[in-house]
Formats: sequence, structure tokens, C-alpha cells
Amino acid sequence: MRENRNLDSDMEKNEPPFTFRAAQIFVAAVEAQSVTRAAHRLGISPSSVSQQLAVLEAAMGAKPIERSARQFRLTRAGTLFLDPARQLLDDVSAAKARLVDADQAPPMTVRIASLEELDATVTAPWLLRLTDIYPNVTFTLTSGASHENLDALSSRAVDLTLAVDTVGDADWVEQHAILRDPFVLIAAKGLGPFEALPTQPFVRYTSDLQIGRQIEAHLRRAGTPPQRGFELSTNQALFAMTAELQGWAITTALAFFGTPRAGEIVEAHPLPLPAFSRRLALHGRAGTLGPLPGRMAEEIRTCIEERIIDDAQARLPFLQTGFDVIQ
Repeated sequence: MRENRNLDSDMEKNEPPFTFRAAQIFVAAVEAQSVTRAAHRLGISPSSVSQQLAVLEAAMGAKPIERSARQFRLTRAGTLFLDPARQLLDDVSAAKARLVDADQAPPMTVRIASLEELDATVTAPWLLRLTDIYPNVTFTLTSGASHENLDALSSRAVDLTLAVDTVGDADWVEQHAILRDPFVLIAAKGLGPFEALPTQPFVRYTSDLQIGRQIEAHLRRAGTPPQRGFELSTNQALFAMTAELQGWAITTALAFFGTPRAGEIVEAHPLPLPAFSRRLALHGRAGTLGPLPGRMAEEIRTCIEERIIDDAQARLPFLQTGFDVIQ
């Protein structure tokens, strides 16, 4: 019996260890479809990614990924391991989040993808409030378009994203509604009533942006599609071009009040069309951060109300309804 126990012990010593880090890097490499891109996302070197994949291969006793200069694909072993590996990452994130919420304070990093519209007004006070609540959590934030943010969430490049709610009832996503954001007309200072605007240049968002597609669809439904004109991808550029051309555009109340100097170069007016709006939400992978997303959503609602909504409704009385946080 003692000889058998010693034999078992020797086998355990010789068996390559399975590590959480190897599973994490495997998932990142699969979702990035590249060792180099996975290394960039994780902030490590490509050689470190390759080393961890080798560790995983040794622990599995099978190669999880076939890669060469021309291909990057999962093997059968890698395909079978991918879903459990993803679940492992989610379970560990959820466990750490529960400890953070219970003031057990393990070090943790939460990566957030936000929107340009919030950078100048809400982002800084929101992150400061979160740091006060969770002093052992490091929050990192990038800004991008909604579709880019949701892609980053699905590929695990970020943990949470603030984006326009376009994912519906996807079972892998949890959503926390934040804001109802109505569309408004903006025009160069002193430009005449709307009846005269169709003769003026129309400035639009690019069609690869969800906001651009939503505006175009609404204008077609209203029977007033303007002629093609300049197409721009940022709020700052849209407002500057509208002022420079003495033209008009359609954007949202949040974009107008969240863009520095917008009110100095253009004016906002009610839409002379049927009203429409978009909904902003905080999105995360379902169940991976425990109660943290809900608490973070509460804090950003408060910041938006204090930093944007009250001032907006005072400056533009027509926004008394329709521009509000969603509790």
C-alpha cells in the first residue's frame, strides 16, 4: 500500500499543472484569433502568451490550438475546453466581485468601455465615487462608439460597457438601464426656422455608427430624407462642421450637453418631426461581476442627474420631458 501511495505521489509530481492564467490566456487568444492581439489586450508579450499556451497543452495532454503563419484554429480538444474555460473565468470574476462587495477587499481590476458623450462631464466624478466605494478596485476606462464597446464586451476585452441598448434580450448579457436620451435638432447660430433648413447643408453621422443609422431611418419614415452631405464620426466634428457650413444636423441631448463648447457654436431646438430617442445602458456579461454592475449603474445615474440633466432642463425647457435617468 505504501508503495502505491508513493507511486501516486510521484505521478502527481510529474503531472504538468493546470493554471488559471493559462486558461485566461487561451480564451483571450481564441477570441482575438491571434497571439499578438491577445498579448496586446492582456498587456503582456507574445512570447508569454505562447508560453502559457504551451503550459495548457502540457496540462491537457493535447494541443488546444493549431496555429501557423496562415491559420489560427481550434482543435477538437480546444473546442471542447473553450466553454468550460470561459465559465471558469466568469466564475472567478463573480467570486472576486462578491468578496469586494462584502468588504473583503481583494485587489481587482474592472475594465470599462464608455461613450464620448460622457467624457467631459460624468466620467471623472463617476470613477471617483466608485473608487471611494471600492478602494481596492482599479477602474480602467476607454471611450468608443456603442458598437465598438459591445464588440469589446463580447470578446472580453472589457468587463462592462456603456452603450446604446441594441442587444435586446441576449442571454449572455445583463443590462442596467441608465438614461433616456432624446434626439434634437442642432443648427448654426441664428439660422432660420426649420422650414428654411432643408435648403441649408445637412451634416450627418457616418452610416457605420448606430446613431447615424437610427437618424437616417427616422428621417426616411418621416418623409424628409435630406440630400447627401458631409458624414462625420464624432460629435465634436459634427458640431464644428454644422457651424462652419451654416447648416443643420440631428443629434441627441446627451451629445449636445456632453460635448465641450457645443453650446457656443450651435443651437439646439426641438425636433420638427415625430419625437424619438435612444436608451443608454450599462452592459456586462451575465453574472460575472455579482452586484457590482447594479451599484455602478446607480452611481452613474446620480452623476448624470447632477452634472447634466438639471442644467439641460434649465437651459432648454423643451427637454423637461423625455431626457431623464431610468431608475
